[in-house]
Amino acid sequence: MTPRQRLLRRITKLGNGCWMWNGSRAANGYGNIWEAGKTCYTHRLAHELWVGPVPKGMWVLHRCGERACCNPRHLFTGRARVSLEERILRKVEKQQNGCWIWLGDSNQGYGQINLSGRKRTVHRVAYELWIEPIPEGLQIQHLCDDRRCCNPAHLVAGTASETARHMIECRRKDDDHPSRTHIGKGEGQSVASFLERI
Repeated sequence: MTPRQRLLRRITKLGNGCWMWNGSRAANGYGNIWEAGKTCYTHRLAHELWVGPVPKGMWVLHRCGERACCNPRHLFTGRARVSLEERILRKVEKQQNGCWIWLGDSNQGYGQINLSGRKRTVHRVAYELWIEPIPEGLQIQHLCDDRRCCNPAHLVAGTASETARHMIECRRKDDDHPSRTHIGKGEGQSVASFLERI
């Protein structure tokens, strides 16, 4: 049996695209397999089998955040042990309203993350990571009006005047205030519907 066949026979393919390893796992959650006379991580073996050799000094990281996933499309190499995506998702609590609430450091209500020795706001990093680079001169708005949220579906780039109009519309007051307007929370409004009203 080839290494590919041995790997595939112990994998369950999930609807989200993950190929979850069903065999033994290390204490850290990564899959283990005996190959070429030694124990190796299944995700690393999958990368080597379907993508190619792992360059010296590089780590095989997961885009999906699932350590037991072996889908080569979810794997990439990087110099850091933990991907930026994993760092963010580890400090997020996903709420029923769709918000991803940042549980790490914050400043003036905005989540903060340290990147290369510099503090950055998490919602801006999330926008750049999952959507696109922030166009010059634009700010990132929270359609849910929660500064701690970093769900890319709740973020949109806009001008300073659009941000000001959004803040006036939401009136950043207590959640129980009867005049409070929520965009993206509970009313099923999308980014497109918000932008149409501006």
